[in-house]
Amino acid sequence: MKKARRKFKFKSKVIVWKSGYDRGDKGAWRFARVPEGISAKIKEMQKGKLRRGWGAVYAKAKIGKSEWTTSVFPDRHSATYILPLKKQIRYEENLYDGADIKVSIEVWF
Repeated sequence: MKKARRKFKFKSKVIVWKSGYDRGDKGAWRFARVPEGISAKIKEMQKGKLRRGWGAVYAKAKIGKSEWTTSVFPDRHSATYILPLKKQIRYEENLYDGADIKVSIEVWF
């Protein structure tokens, strides 16, 4: 069975997602929010497909010269997906909290 694939490019910001525990910076995750329009297209692609845990969608992401395989996850507080930003990628690309970023993702099911 052939997998559905689609590429998207967008601008976002590095957002901090606290874990719920007051441990300062430790335990805080960094994400980029996928814009609502692109998130709606991903959600539409997902219809009728077997859903993974938490509604995760396989993704290959690229920021600057860094590329990695990951997943995007639906944000239960908004109509968007969120892309986790690995610590190694943030260091390699000099990404800091609140920084504007250009992201390319390819998603598949």
